[in-house]
Amino acid sequence: MKKQLLFLLGLLLCCSFARAQKNILGKVTGDDGNPIPGVNVRIQNSQIGSSTDASGKYSLQASPQDVLIFSSVGYVNQEIKVGNRNVIDVVLVSSVSALEEVVVVGYGTQKRSSVTAAVASVSAKDLTALPVPSIEGALQGRVSGVQVTNNGSPGVAPVVRIRGVGSINYAANPLYVIDGYPVGNMNDLDMKDVESLEVLKDASAAAIYGSRAANGVILVTTKKGTRDKKLHVNVETYYATQNAWKKLTPLNTQQYLQYGKTLLTAAGVTTFPDRWSQMNTETYPGSGVTFANTNTDWQDYLFQTGILANSTVSITGGNETSRFLTSFGYYKQDGIYVGTNYERGNLRVNSDHNLGKHFTIGQTLTVAIGSKLDEGVGGGRTALANVIKSLPYTPVYNPTEIGGYFGTTNADGSDPVNPLIPAVLIRSQNRNVRVLGSLFAEIKFTDYLKYRFSAGLDYNSTRSLSRTPIYTAGQMSSPFNTISDTRGDYYGTLFTNQLSFDKTFKKHSINAIIVAEQQFGKSESITASGNYTTNTFTIVTPNVTSPAVGGSKSETTILSYLARVNYDFGGKYLLSASIRRDGSSLFAPGKKWGTFPAASIGWRISEEEFMKEIASINELKVRASYGLVGNTSGLPNYAWQSLLGAATTYVFANGTTPGLSTNQLGNTELGWETTKMADIGVDLGLLKNKVTISADYYIRETSDNSLILARPLATSLGYTNNTIANFGGMKNSGLDLQVSYNHNGGDFKWKIGGNVGIVRNKVTSLEAPIFAGGHAETGASVTKTEVGMPVQYLYGYVVDRIYQSQAEIDADAALAKSKSWDSYQGGSSAPGDIRFKDLNGDGKIDDSDRTMIGNTLPDFTYGVNFDFNYKNFDFTLFLQGVQGNDIYNNLKTQTQGMVRLFGATTDVLNAWTPQNTNTNIPRAVSGDPNGNTTRPSNRWVEKGSFMRVKNISLGYTVPSSILKSFAGGSLSRVRVYVSAQNLLTFTKYTGYDPEIGSRDNAQLVYGIDNGQYPQARTLMAGLQLGF
Repeated sequence: MKKQLLFLLGLLLCCSFARAQKNILGKVTGDDGNPIPGVNVRIQNSQIGSSTDASGKYSLQASPQDVLIFSSVGYVNQEIKVGNRNVIDVVLVSSVSALEEVVVVGYGTQKRSSVTAAVASVSAKDLTALPVPSIEGALQGRVSGVQVTNNGSPGVAPVVRIRGVGSINYAANPLYVIDGYPVGNMNDLDMKDVESLEVLKDASAAAIYGSRAANGVILVTTKKGTRDKKLHVNVETYYATQNAWKKLTPLNTQQYLQYGKTLLTAAGVTTFPDRWSQMNTETYPGSGVTFANTNTDWQDYLFQTGILANSTVSITGGNETSRFLTSFGYYKQDGIYVGTNYERGNLRVNSDHNLGKHFTIGQTLTVAIGSKLDEGVGGGRTALANVIKSLPYTPVYNPTEIGGYFGTTNADGSDPVNPLIPAVLIRSQNRNVRVLGSLFAEIKFTDYLKYRFSAGLDYNSTRSLSRTPIYTAGQMSSPFNTISDTRGDYYGTLFTNQLSFDKTFKKHSINAIIVAEQQFGKSESITASGNYTTNTFTIVTPNVTSPAVGGSKSETTILSYLARVNYDFGGKYLLSASIRRDGSSLFAPGKKWGTFPAASIGWRISEEEFMKEIASINELKVRASYGLVGNTSGLPNYAWQSLLGAATTYVFANGTTPGLSTNQLGNTELGWETTKMADIGVDLGLLKNKVTISADYYIRETSDNSLILARPLATSLGYTNNTIANFGGMKNSGLDLQVSYNHNGGDFKWKIGGNVGIVRNKVTSLEAPIFAGGHAETGASVTKTEVGMPVQYLYGYVVDRIYQSQAEIDADAALAKSKSWDSYQGGSSAPGDIRFKDLNGDGKIDDSDRTMIGNTLPDFTYGVNFDFNYKNFDFTLFLQGVQGNDIYNNLKTQTQGMVRLFGATTDVLNAWTPQNTNTNIPRAVSGDPNGNTTRPSNRWVEKGSFMRVKNISLGYTVPSSILKSFAGGSLSRVRVYVSAQNLLTFTKYTGYDPEIGSRDNAQLVYGIDNGQYPQARTLMAGLQLGF
């Protein structure tokens, strides 16, 4: 009996040792890298388990054969076999369905499952995956229906269009709302402070912002503190180099001289520029280098390796009563052009405090200090245009000149600007200090009724200092040191009173708000400028000569009342209705108030009993919305008033006296730009919501005679400016589609997502066509806006072919004369010239033969994202593209123009000659007698479609077991990563960059490439630390 007992005891001990011989430690974090407290950690098929503490750490006893199950509300369960590991770190992924996810909407939040509007979200994880300096850059390619066009220049905000173009003359940018404060731009915001972004795309979502919501609304929610009674310090830093991803091939000196002789000879010119006979002389006394031996590729001197660096430190903490976040950030970017730079420092403080059960107070504050050096523009041309025009035989520098730069003279027969002079000598620096903050107090009367008051401040102090020193450089020189200093201040306040009701009665859930709000803004500026006879002065001082001063002041106020009700019956039937009434000082008495209602409905079909048996469909919701929104963005403050302006002089008492004159005719009938929006959408979740699909069809129509446009006035009326009036209409319609697949489980997790935005635009009413844009050689308009066509389509002549013989030219001349015309297309055609199409068949080429030659608006935009995680490694690949748009390549009129003795690219070596007839480049002839270049035509129109490898990154998170032994547990997270942005670009466009936008962000010249600052290829390394 004793032997049997001893045997059983030994067997039990062996089993005990086999089952509980290891202590398993680890840490559980979310996919955003933050620890998750309260995670249930259980051994499969047993009652043995543990849970994570406030730092996400756990420990329990388990055997190598055991499988651990990690579960937490809102996250996907994970099962991991113990094996031979002693430390098991786990990253839990948020539930794909996200039905309980709370999204930010105007003046509140809603559960995702209850949203009946077109609202797209970008999470903190997606934001941190792409290190970019701006909110707009983070949105690019990630949200269907949102087109973001970057400008490569440091510190310049991208152009954002939500569901097409909403305006013609005035701004079509969306409204940005940062923590409840509506602002015009977000360049001063540190991306690392952002918790989430919501894009309100339809009227049901956006109409709550009324008169400023026609172009969509982007809600920005910044990060808050934690409540785990611990202090957390997070550090992120990255360093990157940036380079131009593409260069053109300019002519070298010998090629240029041969090309120049061909150009002049074809025009009958026998006298060449003096410089060409001096090619064997020194470029300047003592240089030791001749013009003939100089081969300057000006791109090499304009482009540089840019440096991009960013560091952010955030400190968070708190408990059930109070929480706070404080962050410091520093961002610096030296552009890929010499002389361009952007630098910004940020401070953020957010906190909130529960003073008992019924009273809460809090604040948000951001302070930003920025400095920006802009691209140097010379001769009215962009830096790249000057680079192309510059001559290869001229050097960059000349130390014998004041300023040290070489400049062309009449001896060169050309007038390009040395691109380095405006880039380095002529400086334009913009500085600003921005303070944006708010205070709030909230009283909770009951569990379902509360009142909130908030007061906000927006202050922006700006300074623009421009200086052109004394210098000499051939034909380009400055006899004075000219300085202009403009300083401005903007003061804005926002006061909001909000009463909120949120209660559930059995199956009935009602959420309602009533809000009264006032926003005020005041701008003041003063400018002083003058000249000095020495370069010792860098600011304007009292002893300036030729002084000039000026200033301005303007104020605007908007008063609003709004209400919204959301109703949910049993989680199946949804209704939302809102109304906002805005009064604005921008309009005359009797026109100041506008009303903007909206409503939407939704049906969660998946919650019906008849759908329960279809296991593959987990979420199916259809929704529809309709409403009115308005637009006043960019409207002058006093457009309804007639204004006086300083006139030059008038004759009085046998002399001249300065005076005033009327320069603006006010329009007291000016009204709101009102847009009607309709949307039908469906949200679908399949296979336990691993697959999610969201699709919307929309119509966005600005009513006829509602668009705000500048109306030209007859000069006989005595006014120098246009008047502002309502006299146009526009319609956008399209489809937004967002699809994703999420695979979670085990050590390997992956997600694929894609989105497509399709939009069609048409002008529905307009008094007369609007011509805009400027051909690089002549300034002739190259876009046209008219009824029945897309806004600002490309407009010009159509190339037929190149004349190969004089007989073809004579035949056209005979046809023209038979119809009583002098010539077919000007009488100066020769073999090698372009024959343009006679579209109206009248026998001659004139303005009536101009037609639509391209559409700058894309057929669709898209983005594709791949996320892969294996244990501690993470990999992201993000593709972004635009398809179907056309670009008017104005820079090509320089690279292939062959009009004057400017520099050019090697394309001109393929120009037509009697021995080279198989080409699409016409003959080289100075003066362009046939208009081969000077006529706006489809010769300069190219396909602008592109697909970019926008971001590719690889990261590694150090296991917590290593951190514990290395730093004694104080270091909770370490992640290192490498990343590349704009690594590859697939396009047929021959210019520097197909992502061009417009030179000055104006809508009517969008899609015209004048040599805008191109995107950079970026190589980056980063480090993230958590303490």
